[in-house]
Amino acid sequence: MKRAVIYLILSLVWTSQLPVSGNDPIVGGDLLGTTFPGINVDHTDIDSLYHIANSLYQQGQYEPALEQYNTLILSGKESADLYYNMGNAAYRSNSIGHAILYYEKALKLEPAHEDAIHNLDFVSRYRLDTFEEVPVLFLGAWINGFVQLFPEQSWSILAMAFFIIILTGLLVFLFSRRMVLKKSGFISGLVALILFVITLSSAISRHRDIVNPDSGIILAPSVVVRSSPSASGTELFILHEGTKIKVNEEVSGWQNVKLIDGREGWILADDFESI
Repeated sequence: MKRAVIYLILSLVWTSQLPVSGNDPIVGGDLLGTTFPGINVDHTDIDSLYHIANSLYQQGQYEPALEQYNTLILSGKESADLYYNMGNAAYRSNSIGHAILYYEKALKLEPAHEDAIHNLDFVSRYRLDTFEEVPVLFLGAWINGFVQLFPEQSWSILAMAFFIIILTGLLVFLFSRRMVLKKSGFISGLVALILFVITLSSAISRHRDIVNPDSGIILAPSVVVRSSPSASGTELFILHEGTKIKVNEEVSGWQNVKLIDGREGWILADDFESI
């Protein structure tokens, strides 16, 4: 029995070392303290760019501010607050599609970002396209909503905390001489194991969403959706700037997309950007 438990501990240790976040975003208000693997950026330059971008925004120079914010993104910096600022600048530049895109990106990193939620709701009123969403199974919607409660980093921290509780419970179960403590260690370890699996799965799911985005925003003023990945394909319907789409396969520069009302077709990959 003890040998089996020791094997379980070793397997959990190995699992905890799996790379849940290979490209950790900087979540929260601190945009300027972290670099990404493989990117060498001078911290002073990043600080300067950020302050210059904010200054340009305050002066009403929204497009130059956006360029500076974009430079930060290209240099390997990413945060919900940074995308929120970009959304504000894009809205002030009358670019509804980009504003919606950046607010969505902010919420992808920090789902509880209240300002981004409010501004996205406000800016979305300017979209031309409205659709009636196809009902989805309650369980699937509930699971998706649950996973979206926290960013990847928070799920990872919770998973690690439950992992520590598992180890503590197992050690108490193995080495305590009192039956009451043995039972408590076993029960707490079992409960923590279930919660560990849930939180680790949620962290991996959030990481997958960031690395392989499955949705995007139409940025072109209008886009013809065709029946096949070709300019000669039958015209099915037209989408407009700011519309959110579900992204599927890509073929020769054409992207298969699906709407919340169930319709799908093909558009040029250059007409949208992934969230």
